[in-house]
Amino acid sequence: MVSVLLAYFTTARVQIAALIYFLVAGILTQIPLFNYLGYEFSALMTVPAALISGILTIQFLREHREKPLTRRTWLYVIIDYISINSLLLLIPLLLILLNAFAVKNCAFGKGFLYYLLLPMCAMFFSIAAALVIGVLFRKAITAYIFIVAGILSHIVFITYTQPQLFAYNFILGFFPGITYDETLSDIVPLIIYRQFTIIASLMLITLFVILTGSFDRKYSLRNNITVIRKNLKMDKVLWGVFLFCLFVVGIGHLYRDTLGFEFAPQSIQQQLGRRTESDHFIFYYQSNDYSAEEMQVLKAESEFHFRKVAGVLKPMKAGAVKVSVYIYPNGEWKQRFIGTSNTNIAKPWKQEIHLTKSTFETTFRHELVHILAAEMGFPVINASTRMGLNEGLAVAVDWDEGMFTPHQFAAALQRENGLNNADHLFSYSGFAVQSSSFAYLVSGSFVRYLIDRFGIERFRQTFPNGNFVHPFGESLESLIKDWKAFLKTVDATEIPPETVKALFFQPSIFYKTCAREVAEQNKRALQAVRTKDYSKAESEFIASYEYAPTPYALRGIFQTLNAQQKSKEVIKRFTELNGLSSLKKNPAILLLLADAYYLEHQQETAQKLYRIIRGMNYSEPYTEATALRIQCITDGVTPAIFFTLYYAGLEDSIKIAIIDSVYLKDNNAFSLLYIKGMIQDGKITESKDLFARVADGTTSPDLKYFASLRSAQQLYLQKRYEEVKAVYWQARNYTPTAALSDRLEEKIELCDYIPLEIQ
Repeated sequence: MVSVLLAYFTTARVQIAALIYFLVAGILTQIPLFNYLGYEFSALMTVPAALISGILTIQFLREHREKPLTRRTWLYVIIDYISINSLLLLIPLLLILLNAFAVKNCAFGKGFLYYLLLPMCAMFFSIAAALVIGVLFRKAITAYIFIVAGILSHIVFITYTQPQLFAYNFILGFFPGITYDETLSDIVPLIIYRQFTIIASLMLITLFVILTGSFDRKYSLRNNITVIRKNLKMDKVLWGVFLFCLFVVGIGHLYRDTLGFEFAPQSIQQQLGRRTESDHFIFYYQSNDYSAEEMQVLKAESEFHFRKVAGVLKPMKAGAVKVSVYIYPNGEWKQRFIGTSNTNIAKPWKQEIHLTKSTFETTFRHELVHILAAEMGFPVINASTRMGLNEGLAVAVDWDEGMFTPHQFAAALQRENGLNNADHLFSYSGFAVQSSSFAYLVSGSFVRYLIDRFGIERFRQTFPNGNFVHPFGESLESLIKDWKAFLKTVDATEIPPETVKALFFQPSIFYKTCAREVAEQNKRALQAVRTKDYSKAESEFIASYEYAPTPYALRGIFQTLNAQQKSKEVIKRFTELNGLSSLKKNPAILLLLADAYYLEHQQETAQKLYRIIRGMNYSEPYTEATALRIQCITDGVTPAIFFTLYYAGLEDSIKIAIIDSVYLKDNNAFSLLYIKGMIQDGKITESKDLFARVADGTTSPDLKYFASLRSAQQLYLQKRYEEVKAVYWQARNYTPTAALSDRLEEKIELCDYIPLEIQ
């Protein structure tokens, strides 16, 4: 057999194929994310594998069919085809393995598995398909290329017509969709799907063997069918194998939703179980997530957001088709049905929004912008061909990005020389290769500038394909220059350089070391934290940090060390960091370091760090967290009690009992009242009263603000909208930033709108 394979390798066509594989793999070694043995490299290699193995098979088939070969001999020939193409696929594999000397490869085992499941299986299926096509078609290579293109287009068809972002495919194997999730779906469904791919391949090989003795292109189709019928009895075993394989593949297709390969809208709707409508929306949700009264309020909130977005975009066809809103119980549900856990999505061409219950409030309006902008988008996709314009418009209209406006964030970035390549965001691929926080906020600021300066009608003209010159009379470069001049007038003094670096100077997935494997390790570590297995979580975070020293991994290490009462080690690890490391100024890291000092009875040092973090204005959660911790120190909460409440992982009932026992000794411990209110969030009246007492009693402006917001939220759940407005008006006296004050104004407006809508 070795001599036979050597004979194949002496042919020009095989040598050309080997060169193509070498060149393709060589190019991929220079492209971030594709330059190591992982999913991306393997997935991309399926396309050349399918084309090369199929075309080679057809070319060899032409020569072999001229010889009088028996069916048994044909089986040996097919094995030769598979062997030669398998050896060819070793070329890119070896090249990418050698590239591991230049680029860190963190998961060889999983990389090999992906290579086996993706290009190797694609090669096997392609040979099987090429055998049948080579028999049936005169221009077999042309037919084969069209059929391969058709099979690959199945990915576009599925992701376009169905809610899901992912697709399983006989050639590519698995397409995860374009999301910001760095972890891939469970590999088990792919393994199952590839079993169906192999069965489909065996079915095609069986059909080829049948056709070699019964089909000849020289004769008419009727004559060929007659011969096939005549040989039916002789080929009954082969036909039995063929029909059995066809049956198994058919069963796999019928039960594709059960197997997790594909989900029709009806299937998702059935799984969620509940459906209700408002003027502009159809909601699908689980009955356990919302009561009838809660859904009534949510529908009113949705109509409020619709009115706000429509007021800016002025869509001409608003309300012509109701928007389908899928509200999943959690990220795991969303991951299963549409292929993304962390990313909420809208499909403008389907008038669909997909998000979770916990993210509805923060992302619904953003996704709604994509839907209402559909009519100004490029045909078929009903969106812009430039991602920067799609997401920039959503940010510009939503304009709720935290403690500061996108203009302020962009101005801070410009101050730190971070806007040098802002125009790249509006190219076809420039948005995707930037970190998401940078890409969204910068594009949002620029789009808002365009709309405020020129009006929405002129922006509508540039939205479909990014043609700036015709509607604005200026090039993109000129508009960017004008926008940067405008940013110099925006006050961003409250955003320090450390915050800018922590928020925006993070690499995108394309430039992260071992992005997929690191994300998987972090995911496993987080699951261990949830089960209170802090030792396991620590080891996973440490392994992740050794691959890539990210803030997320170090934060995980510090959190698990504090939870294991190893706060001295947290302090030691921090002091050992390089003095120039950005990690030493990351607010998430500093907060856990301050907690470590608190736990080590060094409250004064901890308080200084908390105040430094507060001055960084990193985010609302961090501002609240530092204010509460400072209050804990002011109230004399001991390190032991602090550990019990924050790190011990106790049940909520035990925490409340401890708080009550401590509070009886000191009725001015506002921090304990606040923590108790957060713990018993489900008890609306009790929680509201606790937060109201904190808002009235504490001297901390930050804690007054956040306690007022939490008290107002409890009143909101009770539909006491006039009281909510009063609390919001009071909270405006303590808002940390002007942007948050503007947000309260809209919340007050919402409280006026809701009662009228639900009457």
